[in-house]
Amino acid sequence: MTIRRGPDGAAILVAVTLACFGAGCGQVDPGQEEAIGQLDPITFAVTIQPVLDARGCSQSGCHYRDKNDPNSGGPGGSLRMFDCSGSSCTPEQVLANHDSAAGMANITDPKSSKLLTKPLAQSAGGIQHLGGDIFLSTADPDYAAILGWIQNPI
Repeated sequence: MTIRRGPDGAAILVAVTLACFGAGCGQVDPGQEEAIGQLDPITFAVTIQPVLDARGCSQSGCHYRDKNDPNSGGPGGSLRMFDCSGSSCTPEQVLANHDSAAGMANITDPKSSKLLTKPLAQSAGGIQHLGGDIFLSTADPDYAAILGWIQNPI
C-alpha cells in the first residue's frame, strides 16, 4: 500500500484505490479497502451473465455495449454490457461485463449495491430505475443469485 500526503496533509491511499478499481471490487466505503475481495468472474460468467441477458439488461435499449464499437451503446448509465444471449461473447467481453457489473456492487454492504437496488421495485426498497422494475421483490431468485455473488467475493 502506498500512502501519499496531499498539500493539506491528508493521506491518500493511492495503491489501494487503484488496486480496487483494477480488481473490479465496486463501491467501497472509506476505511474498508483492506476488507474487500474480488467478485468471482467464473460465477459471473456461469450464473450472473445469463440472468442479466434473460432480464434484458444487455439489450440495445438498456445497458447495451456495441461489440463493434465498445464505446457506444444504450442509454443505461454506468452499467455497460455486451449482449451474450444471441451470440456467444468472447472471454474478454464476458470479463468486461463482469467488471462493469462489479463496479455496481458494494462488497462491504451487498444489499445496497446499485446492481440490486436500481432494478428492484421501489415498493420493495429499490431506487428509481428508468428501465422499470426488474425484480419485484428481494425474494426473486435472480435477485438472490446476484446478491449471493456479491456476498461471496474470492
